[in-house]
Amino acid sequence: MATIRIHRKHDLDRDRVREEIQQLADELARKLSARYQWHGDRLTFERSGASGHIDFDQSGIDVEIKLGMLLTPLKSQIESTIEDYLRNRLG
Repeated sequence: MATIRIHRKHDLDRDRVREEIQQLADELARKLSARYQWHGDRLTFERSGASGHIDFDQSGIDVEIKLGMLLTPLKSQIESTIEDYLRNRLG
């Protein structure tokens, strides 16, 4: 099992960050059949072979994803995709 951990700083307001994370969750649900749920400022998600969460506060976002054996070979590609998304959406 592989784990992806990403921390990204931001200077956006809370509502904007939550909106951007929501859009990412909607995309994950659509493209990967992932299920997600909000618990306060934490979004948890899961799908076959992967699970994780996204936490945020006024200064940063923390992403943690645990990949099962079948998705482990795609770790760097998944990590790059998330990094790009966060960079493009959060500045």
